[in-house]
Amino acid sequence: MLSDADKRLVDRYFDEILSGGDFSVNDEILAPDFTIYGLETLRDRDQFLEVQSTVLREAFPDLIFELHDVFGDENKVAVRATMRGTHQGEYLGIAPTGNQVEVETITILRISGERIVEVWSEMDSLTWFQQLGAVPQMDWQAEEPSTYRE
Repeated sequence: MLSDADKRLVDRYFDEILSGGDFSVNDEILAPDFTIYGLETLRDRDQFLEVQSTVLREAFPDLIFELHDVFGDENKVAVRATMRGTHQGEYLGIAPTGNQVEVETITILRISGERIVEVWSEMDSLTWFQQLGAVPQMDWQAEEPSTYRE
């Protein structure tokens, strides 16, 4: 069962670091050997914080995470969340669009010694890049309904 202390730690990670952009709390929340796996594996805490502060915060200064489900066991926590922000700066070579973007994320966090040690994070990247205009929207409806004929 998820302890209250681990729930508070996960809430702080999402609220203070990811949504709030407050990197002064990293020593309290993230282990020195912190690793995050996702679009790119970042194997140290400083590299993660640099990406958060320069790549994401500059491109999406109003980035927030809304947590929907948080559950776990003795050392792992799963979170389903919505990530939202306004594309106001260059992001991975994509010029600012001013678009509001919103995608679902799934994150698993491993906690040890009252710190987050590892994070596995996945998001709906296709929808994210479609909302940024980097990938065309797909129209999945057929022009005419198909019928089976013998």
